[in-house]
Amino acid sequence: MKTPNPLHHFVDNEKFIKRLMLMPAVLVLIGIMIPFLIGVATSLTDKKLYTGNFNFIFLSNYINNFKDPVFLTSLGNTLAYVIMAILMQLPLAILAALLLDIPSRIRGFMRSVLVFPLLIPPIVSSLMWKTMMQPNSGVLNYLLSKLGIGPFPWLTSVDTALFSLVVIDTWVYLPFITIILLSGLQSLPQDILEAAQVDGASPIRTFFAIKLRWLKSSILLVLLFRVCDSLKAFELIYSTTRGGPLNASRTLNIMAYEEAFRWSSIGKAMSILFTLWILAYIASTFLMREWNKSGIE
Repeated sequence: MKTPNPLHHFVDNEKFIKRLMLMPAVLVLIGIMIPFLIGVATSLTDKKLYTGNFNFIFLSNYINNFKDPVFLTSLGNTLAYVIMAILMQLPLAILAALLLDIPSRIRGFMRSVLVFPLLIPPIVSSLMWKTMMQPNSGVLNYLLSKLGIGPFPWLTSVDTALFSLVVIDTWVYLPFITIILLSGLQSLPQDILEAAQVDGASPIRTFFAIKLRWLKSSILLVLLFRVCDSLKAFELIYSTTRGGPLNASRTLNIMAYEEAFRWSSIGKAMSILFTLWILAYIASTFLMREWNKSGIE
């Protein structure tokens, strides 16, 4: 009688094969979770960046953060930046997607132009816009002066710095949003639009009753990406204003960077970043739940 090979039996085991196929995902999960947990543990200490000694102070960093006016200003700026970016970019992207969905001879050319900002690294875009927004020598104020307006203190005023950053952010990311919404519009079955035309529906009614409802899942996907992206915006802000003037554009990411690398307070920096992660987690969980309700898996 032939003795079964234990190794062959082991490899043929269905459970073993399934567990083996899950190993890459488990390794990725471990690779993500270990730095995250180290970061959370660091946020509970008074650790300095260049010293090895530290003490666990538990929630003191978080409590002190919410007593710090600079932190509260940074938190408010972060939320304002996200809200302004969404309110400015989403309507513009919907309008651009609708226009690009209309058949025309220049549609191909317009689509090519639209993706141009996506080809430029964000930090290059930021420096380009910083040059154009110079109060005395920038091309934007030159153009405004021809209309009898200005000069406009784009990045140098407390009142306009954050708004100007949102303008740059819109130029950088509007094409990305538009492409997602345009792909959503083009997946809309034509027979639905033809039935609406037969029923005499006006373009405005067709937009609100059909197209906008069809775009719900795409809009939620856009919101998910843009909320998380805007919360962690760093290079655009740091390369233009560095959080100024007078903390007017300082966000939580900028504050965490300066706490870590300027003041060497890595424990406090990690507590700021973990607060930012909580905001992103709450927003993404809500948006993912709504996205699942929209029927897209």
